[in-house]
Amino acid sequence: MHEVNVKILTFGAATQDVFLTGKSLHARRDVRTRDYVEQFPLGAKIDVENVYFDTGGGATNAAVTFARQGLHAGYVGKIGHDPAGAEVLRVLRREGVTTDRVVHDPKLNTGYSTLIVAPTGERTILVHRGASHELKAKDIAIRTLEADWFYISSLAGNIDLLTKLLKHANMHNIQVAIDPGAAELAQTKKFRALLPLITVLKANAEELQLLFGGDDLRDTVVRAGGVCPYVVGTNGPAGAYAAVGGKLYQAGAYQKVKAIDRTGAGDAFGSGFVAALAKGLPIEDALTLGSANATSVVAKIGAKAGILKTSRLKRMKLKITNLEGK
Repeated sequence: MHEVNVKILTFGAATQDVFLTGKSLHARRDVRTRDYVEQFPLGAKIDVENVYFDTGGGATNAAVTFARQGLHAGYVGKIGHDPAGAEVLRVLRREGVTTDRVVHDPKLNTGYSTLIVAPTGERTILVHRGASHELKAKDIAIRTLEADWFYISSLAGNIDLLTKLLKHANMHNIQVAIDPGAAELAQTKKFRALLPLITVLKANAEELQLLFGGDDLRDTVVRAGGVCPYVVGTNGPAGAYAAVGGKLYQAGAYQKVKAIDRTGAGDAFGSGFVAALAKGLPIEDALTLGSANATSVVAKIGAKAGILKTSRLKRMKLKITNLEGK
């Protein structure tokens, strides 16, 4: 992979993850809600066949995508002085991601997640948010940040930090992609007011619906079209929609694969999409790389193992219509 002279900084969570899999972890359907659930009796000792260790967090997952795609990637976030934090740094440095902007908190532990993975690939996550959710504007020295792109994942609802990052980016011609978390979306009015300052808004169907309403993902993306140059909505294996330049693009799944673990699929799509744009590729290639990256990630355990190292992909067939009648 040849390096591209584009620098992209990612902001948000960093965690160490442990994945548990086994026959005893199969999901059961709740007779009342019809949802699939995991149920463990208190006091029980339950055997698991496999244990996998990885690192996660939307910002570190995205940083690895950018590095593997030949971009100059750096991670900005907060970790603790502990073995989990050391592992986060080790993995990022191994992947060629710069870590000189990482903040160490002397009191808090690094984020940590235990993921119980069912044979369907769906999972239940026990998460300790840790240090990364305490990142503040004063930790970063925002005025000194230099990049071509910012990729911002969840900032634990810190609208003050998000606003300052966006204003700095707009003053210095830095393009911004954002994949918001629940805490940002809960502040709907404040978050929507910031959308004119970003280049790419990527979110899943439920998240976008919180912001713009709509009967289904297509309707939601149509409603959102024009709030920023690229609005991208994803719906897992059902594919994605993107509103760009007055047109609506519909993409299915890149290919059918058995989902082993869906952890990090959304991060893989968003970062793949932005990596293509950062390289100057058209929207068709951006949707293809995003979908292919997510498809590869769900076929392996962990958020990073399946991240693609190539962008030489067969372009997906897209359905393209005009954004009319919003």
